[in-house]
Amino acid sequence: MRKLLFLALLLLSLPDKLAATGDSLNYLTAKDTIFLSIGPFEEKYFDHIVAPKQTLYSLARFYGLSVEELYYFNPGLKDQPVKIGMPIRVPIPNAAIKRYMESGFQPSENVPVFYVVKRGDTMYRIAKSYFRMPMELLMARNNMAGHTLKEGQQLHVGWISVFGIPDTLRQHAGGPLARRNAALKKIYQFEAAGKRQYESQGVAFWQKDSKEDSDLYALHRYAPRNSIIEVLNPMNNRIVYVKVIGKIPDTAYRDDVVVILSPLAAKLLGAIDARFFVKVKYYR
Repeated sequence: MRKLLFLALLLLSLPDKLAATGDSLNYLTAKDTIFLSIGPFEEKYFDHIVAPKQTLYSLARFYGLSVEELYYFNPGLKDQPVKIGMPIRVPIPNAAIKRYMESGFQPSENVPVFYVVKRGDTMYRIAKSYFRMPMELLMARNNMAGHTLKEGQQLHVGWISVFGIPDTLRQHAGGPLARRNAALKKIYQFEAAGKRQYESQGVAFWQKDSKEDSDLYALHRYAPRNSIIEVLNPMNNRIVYVKVIGKIPDTAYRDDVVVILSPLAAKLLGAIDARFFVKVKYYR
C-alpha cells in the first residue's frame, strides 16, 4: 500500500512530457522521462535529445551500443553533425526496464519509462507481449479501472537506471545488429534443407565512401535472389549473413569479385579496404 501511495505521488510530480536529455555531465537524470514507441519488428525505442557536451560516441556507450548501431537506427545521421536539441533514436532492451520497485529502489537513480499507445494496441498485448508484466500491475500503476486505451495514451511501465544500459543486458553481444545477423543466420540454416551447399572465395567489394547504412544485403553471381548467404572474413573470423538482392553485373566487376556487400555488412566484417578477401557459402 505504501509503495502504491509513493508511486501515485511520484506520478503526480512528473512533468506533462519531458524528453530524455540528461545534461552536460549525464546522459540521463531523474528529472528525465523516457517515452517508448514500438517499431515494425516490435523493437522498443525512444528519442534521446542531445544536450550540451554530449557526443555520439559516449551516447552510444552509455546505452550499450556502438556508433554504427546508432547509424542503423537513425538513417541519415552520418551525413550531418550532431547538434544540441537533435533527437537520436535509441533502442531499449526489455532487460533494461525495471518493472518493479524492489528493495533498495532509489528514485534519484532511476528514470520513469512510459509507453505511448499506438493504434491496435490492447492492454493484454502491451503487458504480456511488449513488457512481460502482469496486466493487473500495469493497470494499477496507471490507476485504470478498465482495459480501454486511447491512441497516444501514456502508460507508466517501469524505470531505467540513470547509470545507463550495459551491453550485457542486450539479447546478443553487439546489440540490434547482432540480433539482425542472428535472425538471418536462422533463415540461412532453414534454407539448407534439401539443397546443395556451394563454397567460393575471392574478393568482396563495398562502396567505402557510401553513407548508406540501411541493412545487411549483397549482390552475388550465383546465389538465388532473396536467399541468405554466409560471408567469412578469415583475417578476424567474423561472419555475417546477408540477403541477396540481385546478381553482380557481368561487365562491371572483375571475375575475382565474388560478392558485393552493403556498407553495413562490410563494417560488421571489420573491412578496412574497399576490396578484401572473403569466403562465401550459399545454398541452391
